[in-house]
Amino acid sequence: MKLRRVINGEKTIKDVGSWKTGEKMPRTAFPVRGAGFKVPGKYTWRIVRFLCEGESFRLLMAYRLDLQRAMFYLGKEVVSEMLVLCRYEFHADEPGWHMHCICDDKDKTSGRLTCDDKRLPHWASFHRELTLGITRAEDAYKRADRVFRLSKTPPYELEGQPWQA
Repeated sequence: MKLRRVINGEKTIKDVGSWKTGEKMPRTAFPVRGAGFKVPGKYTWRIVRFLCEGESFRLLMAYRLDLQRAMFYLGKEVVSEMLVLCRYEFHADEPGWHMHCICDDKDKTSGRLTCDDKRLPHWASFHRELTLGITRAEDAYKRADRVFRLSKTPPYELEGQPWQA
């Protein structure tokens, strides 16, 4: 399935996990091959599980304010592993918010964190947002909601439970 169809498609939220800080993420939260993906200890993280066009997906949100870093991994559930479709992130090593993604999951291998087929925008291109813009958990969820369109309609507010609107 193409990434654009997942992002733009109508979603049914199955589960919105709670925010956790300093708590070890279980392997089953975002399963990848080998030792599993681990969110570093001082990060605040959360998993959102949803359905889109009959397939299951997970969105891992994680951020660390003291380092001015954030990462959002979108993965498709394939048997007992995740096929990572994209990584949306902000960090000091590269300018602005950007996405590393694969445009089509055909012939891609599940269970790996790499999704570096394309970087949008290109590192040398214009970037709209050059600051992290996250000061609390609600800001991180709003960004994920806006980028991955978890809510069905704008304005993507977080009052109450936005995923049930």
